[in-house]
Amino acid sequence: MTNNKMKQTLLNNWHPMRWIALGVGVLFVGMGAWHADMVSVFLGGFFLFQAVTNTGCLCGNCAVPAQATTESGDSNVDDIEFTEIKED
Repeated sequence: MTNNKMKQTLLNNWHPMRWIALGVGVLFVGMGAWHADMVSVFLGGFFLFQAVTNTGCLCGNCAVPAQATTESGDSNVDDIEFTEIKED
């Protein structure tokens, strides 16, 4: 990542969820260091990484698309063929 791109990622687009993740990350890292709990430190580091780099589900990348598309581009469900299986 270039220096200009990294600077833009760090300084722009700070929405409320990103601030919350930053706070949770700092809290977990601080409490984990205070209690010598490495799991909390790693979890806090994960939240800090997401907040600083604006990655993960924080920036809306985990949302389901509004309309599903098929590989052929045709979303017509009337052409589906199936076979009914009956037990005797």
